[in-house]
Amino acid sequence: EPGLCCVALPSAGRWSPAMVDLSHCYLHTLGDAEAAKLADLRGRMPDIVAKARAASTDAAAVEPGGQTLWGVRVEEQSDASDIVLLKYLRAEELEVDKAAARVTGTLVFRADCKIDELAKAELPDAFRGHDFITGLDADGRPVMISRFGGMDIEKVFGDTEAFVRYRAKVMENTIALLKFEKGAAEVLTQVHDYSGVLTSMYKSDVKNGVGAISKVFAEHYPEFKGKTVFVNFPAVFSKPFQALASLLPERTRKKFVILGQDDHEAMFQHVSPELVPVGLGGLLQEPRSALTSKSHMAIPRARDVVDVSVLEVPGPATVLWELRVCTLEVGYEVLFVADGGAEEEVVAKSDPGVYLKAEEGVRSGQWTAKGAGKILFRFRNEAAWFKRRVCICRAELAQ
Repeated sequence: EPGLCCVALPSAGRWSPAMVDLSHCYLHTLGDAEAAKLADLRGRMPDIVAKARAASTDAAAVEPGGQTLWGVRVEEQSDASDIVLLKYLRAEELEVDKAAARVTGTLVFRADCKIDELAKAELPDAFRGHDFITGLDADGRPVMISRFGGMDIEKVFGDTEAFVRYRAKVMENTIALLKFEKGAAEVLTQVHDYSGVLTSMYKSDVKNGVGAISKVFAEHYPEFKGKTVFVNFPAVFSKPFQALASLLPERTRKKFVILGQDDHEAMFQHVSPELVPVGLGGLLQEPRSALTSKSHMAIPRARDVVDVSVLEVPGPATVLWELRVCTLEVGYEVLFVADGGAEEEVVAKSDPGVYLKAEEGVRSGQWTAKGAGKILFRFRNEAAWFKRRVCICRAELAQ
């Protein structure tokens, strides 16, 4: 089992008051000056590895040439290892000495804390069911969704070391979806759901756990943070968060998106509904649906009806469909309109005066078309006096 090394780490370095241009410190945009620094850091790898071996018996036990970071052999020159080293250069704003020291520290940390083994380990029951690694977003970034409202505070945060191991494992499993290829995504998209979170999250155990894992991520997971979307964010947390954010560099602040209660429309601008679990208002079910197509969003105003055309059917075929409303309720119809005709054939619908409720999750089905035409979804927000409804739907041909 990893020891206390997972939390007893040196503090993260200070940020420079002036932002350094790092736009040419990626492999696919590499500038001449940045390439020279990468070559410098690459040339120091034998010394970096030697220092790690001297500092850690576990690192020393690794076979020669076998030092890895996130599955990448960093002692070998490759696009993947260059991408990893460039992360450390960006994190230290192109200061090679600091980047080299940081690589050494991470090699020691990962060896002593057995991070590669941790990534394959089973989570204890208290840590399960809170996190969802749902796939890749439109830009190829792995999506990790964490829901904090259902956590047993004492069991999850009571042992700081266990909490750090838990969060590190989830991070490792998410990073495993990155390709480490030139021009490919290098960061993650994270969604933090605060629905159901109580002021008990201010307990000292929570603060200790969050502080410890923040230190681990700051020191040993450089340049993996992409966009973090905070959803259902409680008003009571807003002022402390704003105070914290004001201390962060602008480059980091831009990565945070704060959304209020049930703001599904805004959330889906950052993470598509098919990557969002049903419990958070999306379409992602367990076990997973047979549908793989992109979803469509409809937002009928109060007393309004909205039609969404989602699928062209080329001829006789079986059609799979899904729909849901994200909050409150809505009436719906799934319709087929044959080519060259105006008559609508009902595939499925809610009964008059009986509405699909958000807590019912996804409504789905399959239907056989006798000929060519299109599938149409109709949403009726007829029970609302003032509020809009966010509805999502999709359909595709069965394979």
